[in-house]
This record gives sequence, structure tokens and C-alpha cells, in this order.
Amino acid sequence: MGSKKENKEMVGYRQQPGKLPFSKPGSGGSSRFSKTVDQEMIPESQGGKLAQPWGPHRHDGLVSGQTIGKPTAMVDSRWKVTGQAHYGDDVRLPGELVGRIVRSPHHYARVLSIDCSKALELPGVVAVATGQDAKNKFGVLPVTKDEHAMAVDKVRHAGDLVACVAAEDEATAREAERLIEVEYEELDSIHDMRDGLEDSDEPIHDRGQYHIGNSNVQKRVFQEFGDVQGINDSAVASHKKNWFFAGVNHAFTEPHAVVAHWDPSGRLTLYTPQQVPHYVHRALADVLEVPMHQINVHRTFVGGGFGGKSDPFPHEMCAAILARKSGRPVRINFDREEVFWVNRGRHPSHIEMNLHADSEGRLCGIETDALIDGGAFASFGHVTTYYNGVLHTAPYEIGAFHYTGAREWSNKPAS
Repeated sequence: MGSKKENKEMVGYRQQPGKLPFSKPGSGGSSRFSKTVDQEMIPESQGGKLAQPWGPHRHDGLVSGQTIGKPTAMVDSRWKVTGQAHYGDDVRLPGELVGRIVRSPHHYARVLSIDCSKALELPGVVAVATGQDAKNKFGVLPVTKDEHAMAVDKVRHAGDLVACVAAEDEATAREAERLIEVEYEELDSIHDMRDGLEDSDEPIHDRGQYHIGNSNVQKRVFQEFGDVQGINDSAVASHKKNWFFAGVNHAFTEPHAVVAHWDPSGRLTLYTPQQVPHYVHRALADVLEVPMHQINVHRTFVGGGFGGKSDPFPHEMCAAILARKSGRPVRINFDREEVFWVNRGRHPSHIEMNLHADSEGRLCGIETDALIDGGAFASFGHVTTYYNGVLHTAPYEIGAFHYTGAREWSNKPAS
């Protein structure tokens, strides 16, 4: 009998041991060519031959799959044009408090102490919370949990959350925010993604046994298909070029907003303009140590997101923590500067591509190397590291493909 290994909780993730080969993608799934529409399956109301003895149905337009040249109304358009669409900051609950967040002025620092005494003495302040009130980590994926509601030991970018406060009105909340005193020990920060590849005395995160050396590399990907070794033999023309893509913030019209409320039975309801509410649902359960069936996440109308409101966010955790401590609903609404502090925009990237074409003008090979700046947290980085490579093939049939990619942590707001 072999000895059984101790079943430890995975706080990191296993890196791929080597290159991941996969089958060569076709240009049309199992068939190279698309098939014509079967008119026997299209309702008569849509110009097809499917009999409708009971008359047309309102869903007939969906059956045909034909949308070109046909008007298609947005499913929520009537709510919006009649003013009945309620967005994050439109939610108002009786007796609610206004929440504000204390943010780090440093890019990378150790939090030595937090003194909230002056803020708590301010008339109108009802509750104050720090990272000690919620030490559990959360993240987009179960294997990439590297965020806290508020800093527990270190702040990892300028604007990182340190504490939060709930007060009777915004003016009082802002004054309480100013009165909270934080002592820091500054650390050497990383701003160039290329520096993230080097060993560091103080890595931004520690993945334990799953960490890649002492570097700040969060994820590595190696993929290939086809005859990679024979690319140069098949190519009659090749072109190599390097690009740098700057980071981009989505700049949606509606800033982040959230309202949290605990009812007398101990059930939490969170109102938030979230693109992926089930991520928040799971993260709240982790951070608050509350069963998921005791949490309701109400997704309000989203005033623009474009992917930038897909993460579970620390301010959503803060609202829930303050509401639980105060016993009253808490609303947090960002100004535009705070939107940039949470970011989750497009990754800054260094990408090198080498395209190869054969004698018939076909792309016989693509070689890509990508280094992407993930900022301070993993976020969707596990996925985006793959996206930088595998989407390069687009709709083309490629003879061979080789991709290496790395996403690294830096002391900037997360991408």
C-alpha cells in the first residue's frame, strides 16, 4: 500500500508542465462548408415551408435564424425608454447609510497599523471596517483567489482598499475617511511588466508550492498544433513584428455602485450593476462565511460594462460587511477616479508575431509570444493569457501554430 498524500486545499494552481498540443482546428467544425437552411424547418410566417395551422407565433423570427435586414428590439429597451430601468445608484432603501472607502496612496506597502478611533468618535459615523473583519480571499476562479475585501497585510497598488466607513450622510462619511490613520512600510514596486519576470525579494503574491520561482509571473501558457518544426520549410515569405498595446479602461457611463442589506432573518440582499452576478454570489459566501442560499444578488440594469463589471469587486464585499456591522442598508457609489482604481480593463501587452505564408499565399504558420501586464490581482488572467494566443488564428485555417504567453503581476490596478 502506497502512502496517501495529504489532501491540502489548493491555494494556487498547477502550471502546465510543458507545451499543450491540440488538434488542428478546421474552418467549419466537422464540415468544411456550411449547409443551406432547410426550408421545411422554417415557419411559413418567415417565408419557409413549415405549416402553421394555428397561425404565426411571436417566436417564429427566432426559429429562422435570419436576422439580416430585420429589426430586432433590445429585450430591455421598453424599460429604458420609459424611464423604468433602475441602475445601481437608483436603489434607495429606508434608513440606508452612505459608505466610503479608504485607499492606499502607495503602490506597494506593508500595512503596519490602522487607527480608526477618530473616525468612530465623529458624530454620524455608524460603522468602520478593516481587513481584519474579513480575512478570506476571493477571486474570479476557485484557483485564483488572491483578493481581499480590504488589505490584510499589504496594499498592492495605489488605490487599493484599506478600510471602509458607513455614516449618515456622504459629507460625514468623507470626513471619517480622512480621519482614519494608516501606517505603512513602503516596498519596492513593479511597474514594467518585463520586471515581473525577474526574481523578487518580495513577490506581490505567494502561491506557495505552486508559485513560479520567486518571480511575479501569475500564469504561463504554451500551446501548439500542426507541424511547427516544418514551418520554415513550407514558408516562402515570413514577417516578424513586435507590438505594444497600452492598457484601456472601459469608461462606461455608469460608475460602480452597490447597496447591501441584511434582513432580520440574516439573509443578505446585494443590489449591484454586475455583468456576472453568480461570481459575486460565490465570492460573498467565501468572504462573509455565509451559505450561498442565505445570499441574494440582485442584478440591476447595467449602465455599460463591456467586461469591466464582470469581476466580483472588493467594494461589494465592503458594503455587505458595513451593512452587517451597522444593522442598516449601506450604499457605496464610486466617482470617476475610483472607477480607474478598480480598472479591470484591457491588459497592457508586449506581443511578438511571426507570420509565414506558403507558395500559394496561404498562412502556413503563426508564431506568437505574448507578455501581458495583469496588474495587482489575477482577475480573469487565467483565461486572458490563453486568449492572447489562441484567438490569433481567427477564422483562418492555419498550417501550424505556436504560442507562448505569460501574465505577470505588477503594482497597478488589476487588468
